[in-house]
Amino acid sequence: MALSRRLLAIALAIMSGGTAWAGPAPAGPLGGVKTWAVYYGAAPETAAELARFDLVVLDPTRHPPLNNVKRHGALLLMYVSLGEVNIHSPAYASIATEPWVLAPNPNWPEARRLDPRAPGYERWLLERVVPAALTGPVNGLFLDTADTPMELERAEPERYGGAAEALERVLGVLHRAHPRALLVLNGGLPLVERSRPMLAGVAVESILTDYDFKAQRYRARAPEAARERAAALRRVTALGLPVLALEYAPPDDAAWTQSLITKTRAAGLIPYISTIGLDKVFTQTLR
Repeated sequence: MALSRRLLAIALAIMSGGTAWAGPAPAGPLGGVKTWAVYYGAAPETAAELARFDLVVLDPTRHPPLNNVKRHGALLLMYVSLGEVNIHSPAYASIATEPWVLAPNPNWPEARRLDPRAPGYERWLLERVVPAALTGPVNGLFLDTADTPMELERAEPERYGGAAEALERVLGVLHRAHPRALLVLNGGLPLVERSRPMLAGVAVESILTDYDFKAQRYRARAPEAARERAAALRRVTALGLPVLALEYAPPDDAAWTQSLITKTRAAGLIPYISTIGLDKVFTQTLR
């Protein structure tokens, strides 16, 4: 009953902007994080703005000077994609012809989906991608696209059965190999409960907003769809994990952006609002 009441409070807070706490107070190494940012560009001048956030996610292959980003003590996570690889990534050439490199993601044509069940995938990720991302003054990893292979398994269970189990195994090996690295899983909510001891936090995209890739247009989610996405967080918030919420909005719509920040904070989540390309730094959540 208590969990149901918390779930209702989350959904109502997200939709109305009312005050509610989404679960137990977050603990662990990210318990003190109040602001965060995601930036996948390399402009050196962005370091000064990024340094104002508590936690920053960057692209390990191109980024502003890391010491400048961390000069005020920001936690620094590097992006690692679990379920996809971009064809322009330095890590792509060595696996381009592997059978576990699959068809493109329809929304991101330059991204190839991956099958995590293959032994070659695990060696590539854990021996090449992860060590490269953890080089330098880095505190951990922002693990993206876990949803991609899990969606393949849901859509074609006979062909891709075991993909979620393979991801869980890979997370375990990664955690044992790098026990001091902070791991934040972006999406992949079905994995979170089973992987809780390995994770410092969870990120969730587009609870309140959506992006139409075909029309290249930002839009608000329908209320029922937003409530469903909020409901999916119930197990995460019950575990006391910090939840980093990433919403997408036009850069010139200050009123909508402020509304997203207010509603997300009211639900006990930590917001960052950006454009779909994540190639600029926006500071509205610092106010």
